[in-house]
Amino acid sequence: MREDRIRSHIDVAPVINVSLVIVLTLMIISPFLGESKVKVKLPQATTSEVKDQEKVEITYSVEGELAVGEVVVTLAQLPHMLKERFQTNPGQMAVIKADERVKYEKVEKIIAIARECGAERIAIATEQKKGKGK
Repeated sequence: MREDRIRSHIDVAPVINVSLVIVLTLMIISPFLGESKVKVKLPQATTSEVKDQEKVEITYSVEGELAVGEVVVTLAQLPHMLKERFQTNPGQMAVIKADERVKYEKVEKIIAIARECGAERIAIATEQKKGKGK
């Protein structure tokens, strides 16, 4: 006696192909998601990156443009924006990304505003030095 069985077969190749396309797309666009709209050239220094910490990025360009995260603000709006961010999550670190050509007194003013608004930890972003100094 021969028994005919119906065999069902699920083809997973299309699901895998679509999944890989989605992963590749996310990998390509992810570096651009966290960039600020204000472009700055950071000073170079021997540094270590702050990883896996919640942070508030304050970007300041040589032209005087100011941004908190991706939101462009004025100097007058900065305290209100920072107070709101630090009240929501008081343990965040303030990371100041100032162009290397910005005078330090202006960066000092931003540091003072961040402290007044509740920043317990403040860091100044730099780029890794290239060459022998590493």
